[in-house]
Amino acid sequence: MIKVNLVGASRKKAVKKASAGPKISVPTSMMPIVLLGIVISTGAAGYLWYSGLDARTKQLESDISAAQALKASLDVVIKTNQVYEGRKKALESRIQIVESLKRNKVNPIRALDFLSEAIERTQYVWLSQLDQNNSLLSMAGVGTSLTAISDFVQNLESSGYFKNTDFINATDAAGNFTFALKCEFAPPVVAPATPAPAAATTPGGDH
Repeated sequence: MIKVNLVGASRKKAVKKASAGPKISVPTSMMPIVLLGIVISTGAAGYLWYSGLDARTKQLESDISAAQALKASLDVVIKTNQVYEGRKKALESRIQIVESLKRNKVNPIRALDFLSEAIERTQYVWLSQLDQNNSLLSMAGVGTSLTAISDFVQNLESSGYFKNTDFINATDAAGNFTFALKCEFAPPVVAPATPAPAAATTPGGDH
């Protein structure tokens, strides 16, 4: 009688089936190297990111410094331009005053000479407007105090060319006083010279 071992055959087939597919395994001794590689890669990426960020920060600081230097130079230009603008406005105001006086047949040279002299003798007073109607002058300006404005009025009257001064108002504006006044511009009247009395003669002639 012949016996067949079926159990052994089934086991061989199961072993063959289990070993038929590919199997990848990482040796345990390689794990530290793999982890070290990951750490090194992460550190390198972080260093590159930080280096790029640091370079960008330095570039921004350089741009800020350049912008601040440009702003400082522009501030100087603006201040210089403001000075020239102030001189230009003062010159234009003087020209307008001269033209106004010419139109109204008042000698502008003499009027401005005496007006300028009164202003120069007064500290901290500036004129901003001057209008003329025949011999009547209307002016406005700024003074640092009421005393300075009062001194200006006295200097006008003491010149002998400005009469009948009518002080209109003085308003406090941010520490200064704006004022307006009217006066008459006319040369002083010179009294005619009286002839000297004739020498008295005694009746009867000489002795």
